Amino acid sequence: GPGGGEAYNSDSFICVPLLRTLKWIHGYVGNYGWSIIVFTVILNLIIFPLRHKSVVAMRKMQEIQPEVKAIQDRYSKLKKTDPARQKMNAEMMELYKQRGVNPAAGCVPMLLPFPILIAFYSLLATAIELRGAPFMLWIHDLSAPDPYYVTPVLMGASQLWQSWIMPSAGMDPMQRKMSLIMPVVFMFIFITSPSGIAIYWLASTLWGIGQQYFTNYLIGPPNIRSIRPAAERRAKRVGSGKTDAAAREE
Repeated sequence: GPGGGEAYNSDSFICVPLLRTLKWIHGYVGNYGWSIIVFTVILNLIIFPLRHKSVVAMRKMQEIQPEVKAIQDRYSKLKKTDPARQKMNAEMMELYKQRGVNPAAGCVPMLLPFPILIAFYSLLATAIELRGAPFMLWIHDLSAPDPYYVTPVLMGASQLWQSWIMPSAGMDPMQRKMSLIMPVVFMFIFITSPSGIAIYWLASTLWGIGQQYFTNYLIGPPNIRSIRPAAERRAKRVGSGKTDAAAREE
């Protein structure tokens, strides 16, 4: 019905509260575009501590990366099916434990805005209140695509910026490439999507960028632990006339 969109199916548990929250904010700001932005700010304030922990966790991963690589290099000649690789995993877990790093902690908060994104998509397609709702300037209907593609392009550019400044510790080159390709893919998806979705994701991404810089300011520059490769250590011992056995006896 027009009152609260009770006809939603699987998305009801997010869509109904989301629409009610937007209508409540709309009562104060009088514009659904600004209501989406205010909602995004409130949501990001709520998940601020989680996102902060996430950035700190990624920073810790970045700091121990040389140690992680040293472990990986020791086992690099083994096949993936070799049982001895389990020892590598055990060493990695021990390193994470020693340094107080949780590899999963960096991912979860980053995924939290996604269910809201899907709910917004559903809401902008079905909610009567948002149909034909204007924002400002050239956006006259939040449920229709941006006619000049400005918001999707800004959203893609800001997401690319966010991917660029995030610590890439623990990522293999393919993952790193994907993190830079996804913003472009998102931009093309958002070109044909309701402009309200692009506004939500743009506001959320800009907040994420601001928080990334703020957290970096709070925790200072990364303290990278440098490790001299084993081959380099052996070369140095050979150069000084010591054999491996003599060095071990020391």
